[in-house]
Amino acid sequence: MSGERRKRRGRARTSAEGTAFMDVAREAFVRATALDKWREVEDLRAAAGLDLRRAVEEAGRFPGRGPYASLWERRWAAEVAPPGAPEDPGGRFAAIERAVGAAVDDEREARRARRDRPFEEDPEYRRFLDDAFERLARAASDGLEAP
Repeated sequence: MSGERRKRRGRARTSAEGTAFMDVAREAFVRATALDKWREVEDLRAAAGLDLRRAVEEAGRFPGRGPYASLWERRWAAEVAPPGAPEDPGGRFAAIERAVGAAVDDEREARRARRDRPFEEDPEYRRFLDDAFERLARAASDGLEAP
């Protein structure tokens, strides 16, 4: 009986660790996507000479999100583009990160409701994870090489 308990505890721990990894992966994806969008706003201001309002408006498009783009655009409009939105770079990044995080959650729910494939199978998300795993594996192999 006690052996069975230990076995169950081990499974629960493994399951919890797997869930924790996916939570960290989601947060990393949100952070990276927000940083890309923040850079897009800054690039539009510097390279195209757009004012902040127009740059935020232009960057608030998400054609890569397919049928879920409108969810992302609504979150962007609510968090990043309203009157009184932060004008300082740090505040703007925080607003973008909130918008992206909420949009990921909205898309997950919409995918469930539509019985579409899970967000975790989205090509952009998978590419992000694959790139992260590749960098991690490369860093680990660099550390294992004999001096």
